[in-house]
Amino acid sequence: MKTTNNINGIPLHYARLTNHPYGTRGQQRNFSVDETFFATIEKAFKEVFEKCPLGTPEIITTAGIFVDKPGQHGHGRAFDLDAIFWNDESLVTLNFTHQKELYLGIESFLRKHFGLVLNHFYPNHEDHWHLDTNVPVDFNESSQSETFYVQMVLKYLYGEEILVDGLWGPQTKRMVKTVFEKLQIPTPITTKNNYLEFLDLTGKIAFELCKRKNTPLHLIDNLTEVLEGLPLQSRNSVLEALNSFIDHEETASWLNGFTGHSENDVNTIIASVIA
Repeated sequence: MKTTNNINGIPLHYARLTNHPYGTRGQQRNFSVDETFFATIEKAFKEVFEKCPLGTPEIITTAGIFVDKPGQHGHGRAFDLDAIFWNDESLVTLNFTHQKELYLGIESFLRKHFGLVLNHFYPNHEDHWHLDTNVPVDFNESSQSETFYVQMVLKYLYGEEILVDGLWGPQTKRMVKTVFEKLQIPTPITTKNNYLEFLDLTGKIAFELCKRKNTPLHLIDNLTEVLEGLPLQSRNSVLEALNSFIDHEETASWLNGFTGHSENDVNTIIASVIA
């Protein structure tokens, strides 16, 4: 076991206190961690930030590494990732809806190093990624956490109409085959080399999409999706106001000057990434 307050020189902060609440940059502190596991953390984050278009961040916040409880945390071999802060950008994991491309790009590269990744859709993990190496890096159709990830990228990156329910079935299998064909990756996904290639290409595609995401159309789509999760009474009144804004003649004319992500955009990015 060793003690650290940084990952590859990036300050490691804690933001789960009254004066440093979740979602803030928190405060740097020391964490105990298994040395072998920490080497995996360093290698994983090195690849993530080398590939990420935002580059090396200023701060990483964690909900904990060694924690006195059963499981991998009790051995200092699990890492809970809350948020990442760059100079003028941040990713807070609870805000997945606002930053799907950036979130899924980071997760794709993390999964190349950690056999267990529990993400935003996994029960009780909306506000952090849980990372550990207690299972090997491969794909298992019976794994709910791995199926959640695959369904999320199928839906939010590759534009497939699929229910994100964590259950591997004929629809998910069929759509994986379709996307693998586009990516020119052999099937099945359960072959480790195929899965690793899928993670790598998906991470690169997600980051390319991330570069193009900040259009008003994309931001309005994000806002609409957030509103859909509100209680019915609040949702209807706010959606009505938003629709009035969008449908206004001058607003509509302005929005028509922008383009959102289309299937052709994704296909163009796929072609450039696999070239």
